[in-house]
Amino acid sequence: MALMERKEYTDWLKRYQDKKVIKVITGLRRVGKSTLFDLYIAQLLKEGIARDQIVKINFEELENEPLLDRDVLYRFLTDKLRPDRKLYIFLDEVQRVREFERVVDSLFVKDNVDLYITGSNAKFLSSEIATLLTGRYVEINVLPLSFREYAEHFATEGKDRRALFMDYITYGALPGLFMFEAGSAEQREYVQSVYRTILEKDVLTRNTAAGRQLVESLLNYLIYNIGCLTSAKRISDTLNSNGVKVSYNTINSYIETLEDCFFIYKADRYDIVGKEYLKLINKYYVTDFGFKYYILNNRTVELSQILENLVFLELKRRRFKVATGKVAEKEVDFIVKDANDSLLYVQVAVTVMDEAKLQQELRPFREISDNYPKYILTLDEVFVADHDGIRTINALDFLLGQPL
Repeated sequence: MALMERKEYTDWLKRYQDKKVIKVITGLRRVGKSTLFDLYIAQLLKEGIARDQIVKINFEELENEPLLDRDVLYRFLTDKLRPDRKLYIFLDEVQRVREFERVVDSLFVKDNVDLYITGSNAKFLSSEIATLLTGRYVEINVLPLSFREYAEHFATEGKDRRALFMDYITYGALPGLFMFEAGSAEQREYVQSVYRTILEKDVLTRNTAAGRQLVESLLNYLIYNIGCLTSAKRISDTLNSNGVKVSYNTINSYIETLEDCFFIYKADRYDIVGKEYLKLINKYYVTDFGFKYYILNNRTVELSQILENLVFLELKRRRFKVATGKVAEKEVDFIVKDANDSLLYVQVAVTVMDEAKLQQELRPFREISDNYPKYILTLDEVFVADHDGIRTINALDFLLGQPL
């Protein structure tokens, strides 16, 4: 099967090609980091880079086990260096190498090295490693397929975009899904296997005192309450009241672990009037909705929650900084900051056709005294596009690439 293009990410790598900076790719397992390397290497070969100038090592492959030793890996790579040509080095799941950062740092200072690394755990860029490599790396976080990528892949099937959207939120957006027929038993088994692998390799192994039941109870809570303000204490109190005995500290540790392996993302809460981040209470969003069937045990998530989750991921995909907002006693779904620290505000609603619902979404914006852009994203196809400077945009247009 031909590799699916991830142009957004290969373009990012291209912009940094041959620049004296380490390219770091992070993201959930099976989200396509290794494939991204393959796509980019194919592009390099087309541009005339010789095959023997490219070294790719996946540290999860058994044949590369000897290279998990720091010194063996370093000798292997430095033996391939030549003074008259550039060596392109791709290290996949590099966190499996003990003290990998010393190898990476030493390679970085060599002439004629262009270095790319991936990891499935945010801890591999811990504060200690980030300090050692400070100013020497750029990072991009790879997400599952965007709705635009998904729709482009299925463009020849004749479905309208609404039907494609329902498929997208039903089956999830892991690139590996395209190996199977949509909705097939094989596809469901694949998603379940990815979920189990993440649970076993990335969550339970680093929290050996925890039982599977506890982790899955936590995930059940988080996904059922997507987009709801919560805290570790609130979660532990809820689980304890349901007969699952767990401490605040344990819940906090699990949440951090789920964030570290990119299974969930946290949106901090920001007081727009007080201009400060509020501690303890946050919102959480899941990286891929295909996992919900293996977590929720026949419970359902509202379409409004799914839409909010997808908008959050799309904003992250566009490399915005995203928080959730508080203005007086009202909530703003997202406060979005771009690379220049300019702000914009976003509300998400399935529909604003009902006047009461429209006013509910507009009310928080009217409490904000600054003049930064404000948007309502809705699945409505017909709407009033402007409410005294507050713009309404179709959410599917936005997910398909329309800029804010």
